[in-house]
Amino acid sequence: MKSRFLFSHKWRLVGYCCIAAVIALAIILKLLHPEGYASVDLHPVVTSSQHPDRDIHTGVTSMRLHHDIFILLIVSGLLLIAFSKEKIEDEQISQLRLDSLQWAVYFNYALFILCVLFVYGVHFIPVLIFNIISPLVFFIIRFQWKIYQLNRSLNLIEK
Repeated sequence: MKSRFLFSHKWRLVGYCCIAAVIALAIILKLLHPEGYASVDLHPVVTSSQHPDRDIHTGVTSMRLHHDIFILLIVSGLLLIAFSKEKIEDEQISQLRLDSLQWAVYFNYALFILCVLFVYGVHFIPVLIFNIISPLVFFIIRFQWKIYQLNRSLNLIEK
């Protein structure tokens, strides 16, 4: 079965490079600028007095630009990792991919419902950010685990 919506297998390496770049940049940024980096003023766009980056003296809300870049790199990398073809892409792998994706969506929304019930206020913003990347992370973990189990069982049968 030929899947039209998967990236080539070589794009998986690009995805891993994106994730590695985010981790390396985050460590370097934290070591060099522990207070933050690349603030952009958002004058009247965000007027909430409870915004975490609001300057008390000027009333100007600033946003750290590297957060957006990191999120874009993380999401891009995870998409490339999750939806790149395996070296051998057959119907069994396609079925594992579909089952893993369904499991990841169920698991993610179960966690999201719990967070909606128990997390309030500005503490909910990190939950939303986590909810952006968590389905991809859950899918990758589940899919790779199922492939590992399949390969292990095939190796045991051959011996």
